[in-house]
Amino acid sequence: MATCGGAGAQPWYADGVQTDSRDVLPGDLFVALKGKRQDGHDHVAEAFARGAVAALVCEDVAGKDVPALRLVHVPDTLAALRAMGAQARRRAPAKILAVTGSAGKTSVVQALRQALERTDATHASIKSFNNHVGVPLSLARMPRHSRFGVFELGMNAPGEIEASAKLVSPDIAIVTAIGAAHAANFKKLSDIARSKAEVFEGLAKGGLAILGVDHEWADVLKSEAKARGHDFLTVSVTGEADVKPLRMTEHGNCTCLTADVAGTTITYKVGQPGREWVLNSLLVLAGVKAAEGDLGHAALALARLQAEPGRGRVHALQFGHARCTLIDDSYNANPLSMKAALRRLSLAPTKGFGRRIAVLSDMRELGKKSDEIHLKLVRDLQRFGVDKVIAFGQRMAKVGRAAEINTERWEMDKNSARNIAEMLRDGDAIMVKGANSAGLGLLVSELLEINEREAADDSADRMLGVRHAL
Repeated sequence: MATCGGAGAQPWYADGVQTDSRDVLPGDLFVALKGKRQDGHDHVAEAFARGAVAALVCEDVAGKDVPALRLVHVPDTLAALRAMGAQARRRAPAKILAVTGSAGKTSVVQALRQALERTDATHASIKSFNNHVGVPLSLARMPRHSRFGVFELGMNAPGEIEASAKLVSPDIAIVTAIGAAHAANFKKLSDIARSKAEVFEGLAKGGLAILGVDHEWADVLKSEAKARGHDFLTVSVTGEADVKPLRMTEHGNCTCLTADVAGTTITYKVGQPGREWVLNSLLVLAGVKAAEGDLGHAALALARLQAEPGRGRVHALQFGHARCTLIDDSYNANPLSMKAALRRLSLAPTKGFGRRIAVLSDMRELGKKSDEIHLKLVRDLQRFGVDKVIAFGQRMAKVGRAAEINTERWEMDKNSARNIAEMLRDGDAIMVKGANSAGLGLLVSELLEINEREAADDSADRMLGVRHAL
């Protein structure tokens, strides 16, 4: 309570911090935030019913289902959450890494977590907790015994990363890539690079910037880091850099490479296919080396990587006699991640008359140049060997037809997953990618449910056949 200037009637001890009452576990502190669409004060009773030990509030919500003695009153619950995050940052003797960029942030954060926790206690952001709420929440949850902390910083508009970076105060700042994500909120694309470079504002004195430079705004990042007096390492898959591949062999389910990691040569395997994962792995190794972690353990972690749900996770499907590969990349989309997903689809194995099918929805938040940016995908659809496009959106339908690929324009409805399952044939590889608002994540979930039901039915039929035979 002292940390956030709160006033309460009795002492308490919390094991965790939550801002969503649905996620509360026994022993958690619930922070009631006031948002544009939801007010956490409306859910305090639910939080206590789920086992919260106390609730941080800025309104009077005491009542029959809300024990007044366990309410902590503050003037502003979001400011209190930030204060708790700042205190957690100060108390833990941890080397802190912050990750931002237009694509690959969450993948790099989770890979860094897996790599560093083999060296010592590591805390990291979960899901995509990267905004003005997610960052202080992730910080506040960091245990005092942590030796490494890895945090994702995102943005929708200028100034947001600077605020998060100053709170996190990283020792190492990683910028994955720069592209046209959230372009609607920026006058020109170079402004996106400068906004990502706001992470250097919070970089601790003597800290290091690690820059992915396989894009046309690399010089902007370098100059922004220099202007703030920070040293930096460059990372590239295709060109000269401080961290780069020396040899590389791509396979359908992994990539094997030897890399120069700022003077250290290391041979390793990335347990995920695609050039984007090569870049991610190089950024991870650079971050581990800068944090004085164990590069050998990091390499072992990279070999065992599994993509997060919605971010390239692969599933084997069987609908009747059709055995197919599903690539679930349904968690949002921007031009960089869309291109990476199409490249990954090109590496997916097919057999017989199997096709490479891209299920795509329109990308959002691209502003006045949205049509132009979408049409730049025409060449990618062609060169990555896409055989069929199912488009949930007019722009993607237009892209598919411009690429002269078999394209169907669908509307999302309750039968969409079943319709896809019925049109698949043996040996197909299907990739799902698009904006969150399109509901493609639910589409993938329904496909997996259909697959599980059919597998259960097949198993039951086989058991029945055995009984009859006996």
